[in-house]
Amino acid sequence: MAKAPRRRVNWKKVRDFKSIFAVWLGTASGAGLSPIAPGTMGTLVGLPIAYWSQGAAFPVRILFWTAIFGLGTWAAQVFDELMNTQDNQSIVIDEVVGVAVTGWTAGQDFKTLLVAFLAFRFFDILKPWPIRKVDTWSKKRNSRAWGGFGVMADDLIAGFEGLGVVILLQKLGFLA
Repeated sequence: MAKAPRRRVNWKKVRDFKSIFAVWLGTASGAGLSPIAPGTMGTLVGLPIAYWSQGAAFPVRILFWTAIFGLGTWAAQVFDELMNTQDNQSIVIDEVVGVAVTGWTAGQDFKTLLVAFLAFRFFDILKPWPIRKVDTWSKKRNSRAWGGFGVMADDLIAGFEGLGVVILLQKLGFLA
């Protein structure tokens, strides 16, 4: 069976709690439904959550973002199955997690969070190695388990590459 376009949302399939929750979480409260730049909108949703989580103790932050990653993996899988898509562009919970990783060392500094936003979007859009490799590889997998993880994985790597840039700029004294 042919896959649907990557922006398809069939609202008739969103009927029960599981599907409603998966769509709500996967689209980051609807940010991914934006007709313009859904990935950027998802990243913008992630910034205040990343900022808010900065004050939490390290183990709490790890647990929180690991839970969001796990729930995002599940939501992406359910969303794609509902819509008969693969890495539907309306799924932006991966951007939420990715920007949080990039802004991990930002603290409460808005300038650093802005740079984290820009660095993450740069890596997420251009997908240099190994991001593109993981993105391409994950789309070739037909495994049910790989689907949602594949949606999340490339943005997680983009988050870490962006974090490398932020840390370098912090070490060089350009950022707090």
